[in-house]
Amino acid sequence: MRHDVMASLKNHKQLCKELMQRHEVLLELIGDAPFHYVDIPTHGNVGDLLIMHGTLAFFRKHGLSPKLIAPYDAYDPEWIDEGDVILFHGGGNFGDLYPCFQQLREDIVMSHPNNRIIVLPQSLHFSSAAEQASSAEVFRSHPDVHICVRDEVSLQMAQAFSDHVYLLPDMAHQLYPLRAGNKRPSRHGLRISRVDDEGGVHAALPGLDIDTITDWPEFVGEREEHINLFRRGLGGFYRRGMGRAANRILVRLWIAYSARLVKDAARLFARHDFIVTDRLHGHILACLLNRQNIVLDNSYGKNSRYVAAWTQRSELVALEQAQGSPTQGQPTQTQITAAGQLAAII
Repeated sequence: MRHDVMASLKNHKQLCKELMQRHEVLLELIGDAPFHYVDIPTHGNVGDLLIMHGTLAFFRKHGLSPKLIAPYDAYDPEWIDEGDVILFHGGGNFGDLYPCFQQLREDIVMSHPNNRIIVLPQSLHFSSAAEQASSAEVFRSHPDVHICVRDEVSLQMAQAFSDHVYLLPDMAHQLYPLRAGNKRPSRHGLRISRVDDEGGVHAALPGLDIDTITDWPEFVGEREEHINLFRRGLGGFYRRGMGRAANRILVRLWIAYSARLVKDAARLFARHDFIVTDRLHGHILACLLNRQNIVLDNSYGKNSRYVAAWTQRSELVALEQAQGSPTQGQPTQTQITAAGQLAAII
């Protein structure tokens, strides 16, 4: 049994290294140009924070320093100079589920036809075919838009938006291996379950010893007040015409504060043998920590699409589709026992 566990861990580590290497195509796209990193998250969604810190880790590894970093609501396209490259934060907000973010992308695409625009790895989703067609027309009008996507379905959709489309894993993988300071887990299972519109419907998973059930909003808790202070501060300075100067100070402080949230989330995960989640970044965080994880699909298939594209090779990953239809083998008690042994070794 121990030999099997060690082999699974070795295979998982190799996969995680391969996922990080796939991002190197971004180095060619950015080149030596000054670049803006736009639409960073200033909220308590740990998944988006993992993406941001993974992106920043990628920059550091390759000696890249953004000319400017800003959230979507404290960024002025007038700050873009000739020759600047615009990098939009990755994630799952490309589409009409979160229109404010898509509107910023479209505004910059239309107003800056001579600047290269790179959308970091995204999952695309439109609930309206008309909205999708309208947005695609906007992006198609720009000759130098490069769209990175996280799954095959998004890849097919993105080809209507640009001729420059790349299938890449989520930027959070750049944080591998993530150290949480917990040498041995003290609890059995953790379940991270969505409480928003992306939550799926799942049958019960019998036989799993779940100690903790939570979601990102509950995990963040009262710290949401501190997050709101950062958001209001950035927005307030921006509205007073001091946004660019404020970004240099407040964004640096926000990055440091949000790193603590990521570390706390990692510690929570590391205290458990295995993770059950319908949060994509619950799955990715578990992978970053070498924890076995059971992935439940979200409302529109984002999670299963991601696992199919990138992580299904890992023996630490099991996928359970919505409505209880397993696609990669429902985890057995033997697998869960192995997860405990694996966590104890790490």
